[in-house]
Amino acid sequence: MVTSATPADSPAPSDEQAWEPTHYQRAILAVCEHRSVRTAKAVFSSSGLKLVEAGVQIGADNYRRLMQHELRQPLEELLTMDGLLSPASLVEFARELCQREPLLELLTQDGSEGVAASALLAPLQAMVLPPQLAFMLSVLREQHPAHFAHAVHVALVAAYFAIRANWTRGECTNAATAGLLHDLGTLLMDPVWLDGSRPVSGAERSELMRHPLASARLVSACEVYPRSLGVAILEHHERMDGSGYPRGLQGAQISAMGQLLLLAEVVAAFFEKYASDGAAVRLSLTLRLGHAKFPAEFTALLLPLLQASNIQRGEPEDLAQVREAAAQISQAMALWEQLHAGLLEAGVADAPGSPQAYVAQRLHALHRSLYDAGCHPDQQEELIALLQDDAQGLKEMLFLVREALWQLRSIAHTSGTRWPLAESAGSAGEAAVQQWCAALDGAGGASA
Repeated sequence: MVTSATPADSPAPSDEQAWEPTHYQRAILAVCEHRSVRTAKAVFSSSGLKLVEAGVQIGADNYRRLMQHELRQPLEELLTMDGLLSPASLVEFARELCQREPLLELLTQDGSEGVAASALLAPLQAMVLPPQLAFMLSVLREQHPAHFAHAVHVALVAAYFAIRANWTRGECTNAATAGLLHDLGTLLMDPVWLDGSRPVSGAERSELMRHPLASARLVSACEVYPRSLGVAILEHHERMDGSGYPRGLQGAQISAMGQLLLLAEVVAAFFEKYASDGAAVRLSLTLRLGHAKFPAEFTALLLPLLQASNIQRGEPEDLAQVREAAAQISQAMALWEQLHAGLLEAGVADAPGSPQAYVAQRLHALHRSLYDAGCHPDQQEELIALLQDDAQGLKEMLFLVREALWQLRSIAHTSGTRWPLAESAGSAGEAAVQQWCAALDGAGGASA
């Protein structure tokens, strides 16, 4: 039963000061509707008055009443639930995934590149999960099961890389733990970003790009993990060429575990997004086309597995889709060349750190990668002529040009997020970037 605080101890706000739950608190309240959520410890006001004993079941009403008080410790840190996630239940969930997920079947297959399922699960069994993080993971599992499965996928892929790289047992456990916890900060965000059917707005994208920092803070606050684990979580969306976020680190600036984790996240996301649409070949092409973005040490451990997988059979419409995508790539690149040449003729140089310089550098890298892959717009007509009767070759080319379109979209979105542009841009360089991004979006050039 909730004990009311006296006015002197913890004055309750008036009705006009209604409590508005955070996104995470809303998720907890939703869990309360179908799970028994209880206080794991007594709840005290900031002045030391005990408001609730340990073991009291929490529902919407008493949650709301408790939040009318200034508490000594956030209520979310004092809760537990039936079926709380534990290393044992995590291993059981992961074992089931290993038996039915194509990615995990690939990683655990027999052969020199595979890892036995028992070895892949061992780092999960050895994890330390503080009650607060176990509760958050349990809320994630209950409210966003697909995103919880993603966290487990990343943990297992991270364990795979660490094992294959001959890391110590402790290092393998830390890598898997970082994978499991890397997106925990998304619980603090508006879950609207999980809706893949709607575009993410500029403000939402900016919030999403801050989630590595939120995740790292949550994990570091528990003070049970080495600092390297929190650093790796902070870095899980960085890229080796500096095109990632939140800090735009490059190469050796990214920690070893951060490099492992960023690739593990990409691998898991590809197999989730393209599970029935050639995930292995898509990922293989992405890693080869964007080789400057990903750590070579860990990429080399995975590519043999991916390239040994069967390429999805060709479809009659593949040739038309290749031509359409190739035209969009060519148009986007030609437009930037025109805009960029105009800037240089007008004496507007690519100032370091400017959006103009960022787009120029990223497109230059994409040009080079496409040439290396033999699939640059200048080469495509010749390549298409060679592949017209090669159904699997056309399928691979289709995946590659779609990936190039996705990279174009990524360049546009990142520039728009790093340098939000007003309706009237402040400089000629900003105006050119804004014009290029608008044309790319308007042409549907990102619809890969």
